[in-house]
Amino acid sequence: MPAGGPGRVVLIEPVSSGWRMIRAGHELGLHVIVVTAGRGERTVPAEHLRYAAEVHLVDTNDDDQVARLVCGLHDRRPLAAVLPGFEYYVPLAARLGSRLALPSLDPEAALDLRFKHRMRQALQRQGIPQPRFHWVAAEEDVLPALDRTGLPCVVKPVDLAGSLMVRKVREPAEALRAVREIRRMRTADLERPVSGDALIEEYVEGPEYSVEGFVEAGRMRVVCITSKFLGPEPYFVEAGHIVPGSITEPDRRIALAYVDRVAAALRLDRGPFHAELRCTLRGPMLMEIAARLGGDRIPDLVQLALGVDLYRIALLSHLGLSAGDVGCPAEARWAGIRYFLPSEAHSFADRGSYAIATGSSYAETLSRLDELAAVAGR
Repeated sequence: MPAGGPGRVVLIEPVSSGWRMIRAGHELGLHVIVVTAGRGERTVPAEHLRYAAEVHLVDTNDDDQVARLVCGLHDRRPLAAVLPGFEYYVPLAARLGSRLALPSLDPEAALDLRFKHRMRQALQRQGIPQPRFHWVAAEEDVLPALDRTGLPCVVKPVDLAGSLMVRKVREPAEALRAVREIRRMRTADLERPVSGDALIEEYVEGPEYSVEGFVEAGRMRVVCITSKFLGPEPYFVEAGHIVPGSITEPDRRIALAYVDRVAAALRLDRGPFHAELRCTLRGPMLMEIAARLGGDRIPDLVQLALGVDLYRIALLSHLGLSAGDVGCPAEARWAGIRYFLPSEAHSFADRGSYAIATGSSYAETLSRLDELAAVAGR
């Protein structure tokens, strides 16, 4: 941070875990500047916004407007960093950070991390094992894609988050319908314009986990592995998580070495990350990795179970500052969340209420979550 005063950091459109970064920055003594549209889904709740030193309203889906505002703020008094408050704003934050010579991801690397087809292509160039895939930019690309991936397969948009429009398909006609639905979309959550392009991927079986961590001084540092629970197929709605996850030590070592290779291949050299993978008979397979904190209150579970503040770490690692010791506490603890899904849940937007439980073991925590689900009738 600059001498003589708190570092000034811009947080572009904080959503979900991004909300809690405002308070974390305030507690670190940072001058947190929130840039938000301040309307609709892009409204920061007052309970979080009160920790901001400044709030500027602008259409955060208009890159040029945001750039003019942020560059003007920097001209008046230098900024220490420009941070994304949500996955959709990772490329913009990187581009502005690079333009202002601030600590940031490389803008091209940020695009590879943001867009799923670019991510797959970058990993393919580096020879990283992953599901077979095909980028679909037109309906006539569907059948060639299925020749490559086989059936069943997974169809997903290249530029959305939260399992929106992601589904497993078993027949060519299903794949074509799924691609047509994606191509008909014009805007999605946060009123973001979407490309309509899709990715068709090989369906791989195996338990699913996420790896929560950050990159400090170019080195990947892992905080924990999270067990993930999904709703019924053909959709992949996240129904719950437990921290730390239930994974064998050999699988843990293999998974972490794999994620390290993935992060290096994608040039993820600073900031937090949330990597989702499945442990398959062929080894770990990346579902996707994002240059942001995990959602679904995973950072809260990490704090409850391990005493590690990922919100604080996200800010420090973006600034190039040391996060210090993030080792496990002497007394083991687990924490989990269970979302109560309706009979048909297609994405995170369809989820209802949730419950959080802690326990002295993975099994105890899972049992408590099951009990809470039974009480809720889910």
